[in-house]
Amino acid sequence: MAFRKVLISYSLFILASLCPQAEAEELLAVGTSFSQIFEQNANGEYSGLGVDILNRFAEKQKVTIHYQIAPWRRAQSMVERGQADILIGPYISEARQKILAFSSLAFYRDDIVFYARTDNPLPWDGNYDSIRGLRIGKMQGWSYGYLFNERTRSLTINEFSDLKSGIERLSRGDLDLLASNIRNTQALLAQIKIPQAIAPISPTIDTQDGFMAFPKYSQFQPLQESFDLFMQDMVQSGELASLAKARGVSIPDTQLTN
Repeated sequence: MAFRKVLISYSLFILASLCPQAEAEELLAVGTSFSQIFEQNANGEYSGLGVDILNRFAEKQKVTIHYQIAPWRRAQSMVERGQADILIGPYISEARQKILAFSSLAFYRDDIVFYARTDNPLPWDGNYDSIRGLRIGKMQGWSYGYLFNERTRSLTINEFSDLKSGIERLSRGDLDLLASNIRNTQALLAQIKIPQAIAPISPTIDTQDGFMAFPKYSQFQPLQESFDLFMQDMVQSGELASLAKARGVSIPDTQLTN
């Protein structure tokens, strides 16, 4: 009888190991504060297009997603190391593709531009020689595209850990240009006071698409594949376009439905 109990217990253990857990799986999604993409209010509630998408994904997959805002480099590192399951909103780049697994579809699009003081219009025609000698600001850890990275290697670049510092330095005249995206910058300008107005100048530096990214380990591949299928359905049904419109966020043309 004792042997039979042991055999039954062992069989149940094997069965449990082969079947999904009865309890809902818990996932951690991280990122830094991106206007309309991933934000946290004073009550601790998370919002933005990234949260809208992941909440629907969690409901369909019957999982629980926890959110955490961290400095951008730390958030990337957490996902790279497998300490978090999902990174919200990174632009794709060759360097990041070596350490992160990106979703097959982007869920938003940004225009990257130079900002300048409105009382000090500067020559910028898309040719980087036209801004040689100027003091240019950019954000640490942001991806600006291959062309920007290559053409600014010989230029004077100041890096900032947060966008507010870059905006304030530009407004005070400590910088000539600040490279940023319109979505984040305009949202922050609406919240803070600066001594001198700044505005984007044309043409755009680049257009960047934002994705979800996952740890590049085999155990996270099923999660990525499930999300990719979910996003395909979101795009085909038009739900992504509706959510983005409600948030005032642009999405890639290929994600628009007729």
